Amino acid sequence: MKFIDWIAILGALAWTPHLISVIRSYLTKSEVRIITQKTAEIGFTSLGPILNMRVAFSVKNHDIVVSNFRIRLKHESGEEKLFEWQGIRQSLGKMDTADGPIPYEKENSVLAIKLNLKEIEERLIQCQEVSFISDKRLVEEKAVKRLAFEKEKEGFEPFEFLKCEEMSDIYNFIKHAFSWKSGLYTAEILVESPEKYNLSGNVFQFRLTPIDIEFLEKNKDGIEQYYRNDLIGAKHDKYKDVVWNWRNPNVTPVA
Repeated sequence: MKFIDWIAILGALAWTPHLISVIRSYLTKSEVRIITQKTAEIGFTSLGPILNMRVAFSVKNHDIVVSNFRIRLKHESGEEKLFEWQGIRQSLGKMDTADGPIPYEKENSVLAIKLNLKEIEERLIQCQEVSFISDKRLVEEKAVKRLAFEKEKEGFEPFEFLKCEEMSDIYNFIKHAFSWKSGLYTAEILVESPEKYNLSGNVFQFRLTPIDIEFLEKNKDGIEQYYRNDLIGAKHDKYKDVVWNWRNPNVTPVA
């Protein structure tokens, strides 16, 4: 064998570890582990049923982009609901004030989250019920058209408009969309990504009590006032802040 051939072989051997590393990296999936906060935030507002979860993402092997985040929620009765992210908040620390430290959070787009190997990413994921969002949009479109028509007239009366059939349909639709029940819920977090990955820590449970349901149902009384405020503005003497009740059941990881 010629000297030049030995050089070629040695050169190839030198590249072998790198080549193996590249192949292994290509074939190895990302490992994504979800760590949930000890409590969930359950609500019902003009936005319908709400499920907010503060979660942390731990990633191994490769960085990954999360393009969608959903929670499949199943009640012990067998009823299932699907929630999808509508907002994300990221904690950036605390701001010192005269009244003490105040948590400072940044509101982020729900377009995507970049998860990397260097640090654990923590987010508050704000989720709404998928079917409610699409159905409510259809009901609200009719009210928006009616509002545009009424505003073209002279002497528009906002309080008369708030009593119209289209607005009554919105109030009734939202109130009938109340779906929370007392009992045990099992939640499965579904993460979508262009990359292949293995997911763990994404199943948890929580329980709502009859008292929880009673408090949440009281929020129905604020639906009309919410839309009244939206139409008349904060300077009007009929404006009244709407305070929504929230419940924070304990979360138990399952898998």
